[in-house]
Amino acid sequence: MDGRRSLSSWIAGLVVGVGAGVLTLVLPVFGWVIAVAFLVGLIRATPRIPAVGGLFLGLGTTWIALLMRSHFECQAFNAVPSQGCMDPDIGPYLALGAAQVAIGIVATAAALIRARRH
Repeated sequence: MDGRRSLSSWIAGLVVGVGAGVLTLVLPVFGWVIAVAFLVGLIRATPRIPAVGGLFLGLGTTWIALLMRSHFECQAFNAVPSQGCMDPDIGPYLALGAAQVAIGIVATAAALIRARRH
């Protein structure tokens, strides 16, 4: 990444990604509005790739972390006798979270490679 500007763009994307990741799981409309608004705001930003990398890395990591935590909490609740918890199939959501992480890693790597060339 070329300098402080790219790093600050990446961090901004990561922070927005984590916040939007939480909101997309709790209040989906608000979370997606924030994520899309950030992406639209990047149209005018100079270092776009680091910000996109941070956004998707934050979104995907948050999804995976929160969904796995809820899955493990449900399993722990089921371990107690005469208690039951039915957690939904989170497989597709975990796959989507992993895809978001992959996009974030690729975009971050592309920004790093691009910065080293300049």
